[in-house]
Amino acid sequence: MKIPRGRFPLSIMVIVICALAFTGLIFTEELRKITEEKEKQSNKARYIKEDKIYFNPKQCRIEKGKWIFNSSSMLYYTDMNCPYVDIQVACLRNGRPDRDYLFWEWQLDDCILPEFNAIVLLEKLRGKRLMFVGDSLQRGQWQSLVCMVESHIPFEKKSMNRTTTLSVFRAVEYNASIEFYWAPFLVQSNSDTKVISDVSKRILRVDSISKHGHHWIGVDILVFNTYVWWMSGYKIKSLWGSFTNGEEGYEEFDAVIAYRIGLKTWANWIDSNLNQTNTRIFFTTASPTHMRSIDWNRKHGIRCYNETKPVMKRGYWGSGSDKRIMEVISSIVERMKVPITFINITQLSDYRKDGHTSVYTETEGIVFTEEQKADPQNYADCIHWCLPGVPDTWNKIFYAYL
Repeated sequence: MKIPRGRFPLSIMVIVICALAFTGLIFTEELRKITEEKEKQSNKARYIKEDKIYFNPKQCRIEKGKWIFNSSSMLYYTDMNCPYVDIQVACLRNGRPDRDYLFWEWQLDDCILPEFNAIVLLEKLRGKRLMFVGDSLQRGQWQSLVCMVESHIPFEKKSMNRTTTLSVFRAVEYNASIEFYWAPFLVQSNSDTKVISDVSKRILRVDSISKHGHHWIGVDILVFNTYVWWMSGYKIKSLWGSFTNGEEGYEEFDAVIAYRIGLKTWANWIDSNLNQTNTRIFFTTASPTHMRSIDWNRKHGIRCYNETKPVMKRGYWGSGSDKRIMEVISSIVERMKVPITFINITQLSDYRKDGHTSVYTETEGIVFTEEQKADPQNYADCIHWCLPGVPDTWNKIFYAYL
């Protein structure tokens, strides 16, 4: 039979169509299987990723980790664009020539800190007061957090009011405040209002805290710290009773003993006044100093001067971190009625000999001269931290706890 040109018999066309349909069905089924498998793998990967970044304060050991250099990391602010950074800690503005200290990130061994998000933090603080309480190191942590969020708030919707004792940053739209209250010993001292530079003349009322404490009532989140002011090397002059009766009759105690007495006064006040409230309370552990370069095997170094990298030896513990003090606060807190959350910054900060202001700081509001910068033995500040810098990491940890 002759088949007309350009036309196929109906039977052949049916066979071809059926074959194509069957092939399509098989292809569709295989594609479905492949898609489902990829989705399973994607879900599994997503689950693993979420499992890794899940942060549980009871399981994550903040002190267990290492500093990783990441030159591509984005800074939350600089001391050039945040107007609230004090000249004391504005290292870049004060002429620090190196930049690497800005780009070290704390990487936990077993967990991943959640990425800091300023808007999320502000939402958490909506309608609340957050107050940092302590000395100039605690003030540095306060300034750090303010700078980490302030650029996300329109100029007309934020304000700052600073006084000697209480400084308040307000985010108007969120009805929130981030505050700092100056109380370097937490308990009362004769150096609370006007700082007495001669540490041998400082006297504490180790049994009195109410003068400070009434400022803490009504605050939603309190972050306390006190350490370095106790570690002057002198015995602590401790007084019972009121300064209105004069400053005579004090006793002198070793720092650890005086610290224990003072922290018990603080703990008793917290338990008596905040036990029936919803106030969340944190305690930032000791901020280490780096006064002895021999600690990190630099025999001919001068304190932290010219240090540009962290200590890389795992478990390093220098002479600027007194474990006895940490044991005191730990033993007192575990017996308190009110729950206290530690922000354990000591170990991770102890590695950061490169993070201090060193000679890139000031005295009485005037930046060090070139002559002073050339004399680190007398002028290098290895107590305070540059901003931006290490305190930003403290606040990332604090944010994770919130």
